[in-house]
Amino acid sequence: MTDCIEPQLHFSFYPKQKLLLCFDGGQITSDAGLLLLRQFDQRHGLTAALAEGLTDERREASVDHRLPALLRQRIYQIVAGYEDGNDADRLRHDATFQLLAERSPGELLASQPTLSRWENRFTERDWVAMNGYLCRGFAQLCRARVVAAGEIVLDIDSTADPTYGQQEFSFYNGAYDRRVYHPLLVFERHTGYLLAAHLRRGEVGSSRGCVPVLRRLVRWLQRQFPGVPIRLVGDAGFAIPALYDFCERWGMQYSFGIGTNPVFQRRSQALAEKAQRRSLRHGQRQVLYSSFRHRSKRWRQRSRRICCKAEHGSGGSSLRYVITNRPGTAAQVFDFYQHRGECENRIAELKNGFAADRLSCQRFLANAFRLLLHASAYNLVALFRHRLPSSLRQAQIQTLRVRLFKLGALITRSVRRVVVHGASGWPFQPLWQNAFQAVASG
Repeated sequence: MTDCIEPQLHFSFYPKQKLLLCFDGGQITSDAGLLLLRQFDQRHGLTAALAEGLTDERREASVDHRLPALLRQRIYQIVAGYEDGNDADRLRHDATFQLLAERSPGELLASQPTLSRWENRFTERDWVAMNGYLCRGFAQLCRARVVAAGEIVLDIDSTADPTYGQQEFSFYNGAYDRRVYHPLLVFERHTGYLLAAHLRRGEVGSSRGCVPVLRRLVRWLQRQFPGVPIRLVGDAGFAIPALYDFCERWGMQYSFGIGTNPVFQRRSQALAEKAQRRSLRHGQRQVLYSSFRHRSKRWRQRSRRICCKAEHGSGGSSLRYVITNRPGTAAQVFDFYQHRGECENRIAELKNGFAADRLSCQRFLANAFRLLLHASAYNLVALFRHRLPSSLRQAQIQTLRVRLFKLGALITRSVRRVVVHGASGWPFQPLWQNAFQAVASG
């Protein structure tokens, strides 16, 4: 029998009545809005394609939970904000997640131990297949946006995922002053799509292994989008000669932040002084731009363009540099480069909204699989977001959860149909219906 809670409080509007909360309302779910996302997924075969690429070496006669069901259960739980494997034990009976995973009525979903065993069976072949799947989703559903933009802009960056205990390849990284994993991430700027998510050892630098990753990615993009220019942007951690050579050899424009040195300071001193004089004269912040050619001994006797930004205001003076082969003025180069701040927002959403830093397995390969699961959940929502009404196309995952996914409902089943009875007083009904129409027609 379900216990009832009798709060030790009384509302003045109910002076003579007790207020009770009883968990006996039946199969009520709080995430019925996810069915809209599942319809989008079903229409384009996204999680189905991912499941087909993964191996399943379990004996079929002994399998209770098929691989597509495990995959959908895990991905949709991440989308809903249940990022930990332990959450599966609390959601096994949830009617919405049973529908999402295409389980039979009343059939329990996988438990946390089942999901953990599945994650730890992940192989290098699966790792290759999942990275290929990230690319295929981009080609399938982002082609129109790429054509409209007239370019593909790859924002490359790294981030730190904290580690604990004796996790494989967890090492101290001085840049973050703690033990971490150090994933490499590649986003496409115009779509916000995550094209590559590679887990790396904790002690490696930002640019370690980036050239092989980009080589495979750029080769694939050039086959899929012939004639579309590909441009690469990164911060100072990626300002290495190997990347300059790679971009120039593959005919790509690049823009990387680069640290200062005595030569740069000497070449830009006059610009900094000019910005300071103007600021003092006008009493407001001044920004000036310039560029010059520079040749380093490490660059095989080749000179490259350095763009400089001198800024002076109430906070003092600053100088910033970008190494690039882009045409245009220095101001135009910096304007293009500074849009990479959107990549930081994408990483923040990936980690804070989709909990991609929740890599708590002991095995490194299992954690690489977890990172790709979170990346797949992020991309599923990113593609879905493109089809939504204009008011929601820039919405973060937290907003989508509140306005579309977190819908309380009673789910009833009969021989002929399943009915989802949504809450009558839900305030976002018109918005959900508009989203349904946009997704159905998009």
